[in-house]
Amino acid sequence: MKRLKTMLLICLLLTAVAAGSAFAGEIGTGKEHPCIQIITKDGQPVLSREEYIPAVVSVFNCDGDDEMTAEAGVRVRGNSTAEQGEEKPYRIRFEKKQSMLGLHGGRKYRNWVLLRTYWHLCPDYMAFRLAQTIFGGRYYSSDCMFVNLYLNGRDLGVYLLCEQNQTAKDRMDVYEPAEGETRTDIGYLLEMDNYPDEEHPGFGIAEKPYTTDFTGRKRTVLGKYYAIKSDLRSDAQARYIESWLTGAFDVLYEAAANGRAMILDGDLRPVPAEGMTPFEAVDGLLDLESLADMLILEELVQNYDVGAGSFYMAVDFSGNNRYRKLTFLGPWDFSWGYIEPADGGFYAATFQNHIQGMDNSNPWFVLAMKLEEFQAMVRDRWNELSGSGAPTDTTRRVMEDIEGLAGDLGKENAGKLEKGRKIVEYVNARIRWLDEQWKQ
Repeated sequence: MKRLKTMLLICLLLTAVAAGSAFAGEIGTGKEHPCIQIITKDGQPVLSREEYIPAVVSVFNCDGDDEMTAEAGVRVRGNSTAEQGEEKPYRIRFEKKQSMLGLHGGRKYRNWVLLRTYWHLCPDYMAFRLAQTIFGGRYYSSDCMFVNLYLNGRDLGVYLLCEQNQTAKDRMDVYEPAEGETRTDIGYLLEMDNYPDEEHPGFGIAEKPYTTDFTGRKRTVLGKYYAIKSDLRSDAQARYIESWLTGAFDVLYEAAANGRAMILDGDLRPVPAEGMTPFEAVDGLLDLESLADMLILEELVQNYDVGAGSFYMAVDFSGNNRYRKLTFLGPWDFSWGYIEPADGGFYAATFQNHIQGMDNSNPWFVLAMKLEEFQAMVRDRWNELSGSGAPTDTTRRVMEDIEGLAGDLGKENAGKLEKGRKIVEYVNARIRWLDEQWKQ
């Protein structure tokens, strides 16, 4: 049986390579950016979000060292983005770890993602580049690159190749237990998630009573659902992280809403903290520097989904505790950003106005910004970044990168390029507005 499977895979590989050779001359002509071609078994369409279709992925029109052809499975990824139009986002899972076009220092991983560029070309690209600038290598964010994508010979246009937000070395690197390892002092990767699924266990944190944000707007703190994205080996591990995160959030809420300093006791229940300020109590559990960096990013792009989903955090209780406190990292999904007026006020840091009947306020940001010490941390970090010129240097490079896509986009997609330029202009305007608010 194993030999038969191997022969079938070889046949698929040879068929795909032959097809790739036939198409390569055509699709490589005139393209300035790397090309990725996906040839599925028997030319099957890629429509499922659950089932991986056997395929061969080829990378060419690039430096020779980056060219590759390898077996993989391909499926549609995403939720609302997977349902909008013919342009779908895809997830690639290689049979063996592969480097992709030198991203992330050429590190090899099995899982990679191809994101749509939408009608405005660079919502994710801009955010990922800003994240790299703001994080400065301290926290993980996806590397990325524009590519030309072909599926079974069909030109799908310009896509964004990027990394999969997952537990892996040098990505979101938490300690995952081996089979049968049931201890609770392990690593946990979590996502505030508005699309619960059966693949990942999760839990909810209930809403909190009315409080004001730092601008005085009053609202209940809505409950949120958290999916556990790292491997678990026991129900005890799931119960532990649910109790710990709920307790950590309670500590933040009590500090921000009621001015009370709390710590977690041995049963992970919040109890009064003697001799500590509310800020010190929060700082003992949360990596506030990572939260400040994430807030600055979200304020720059004004992402409407900031408190809905795709908001990642990690904590690690093992001996390999890279994330000793709850660390916020892996920014993701910016297709609904850049919408509010650039000078229209704070967004991520406050309760949102209800849009389309939904309140997507991010409780971690809203509550932390009520602490004066955290506000000072954000202001100091912003002045350090802005004073160095790094944010505007980033937007300049993004503008250069998207202008370089003109030839690959073609005249029929000139509108995408124009809307991409507006995103750059938007962020530059947002930089100027934040300078006015946070200047020292």
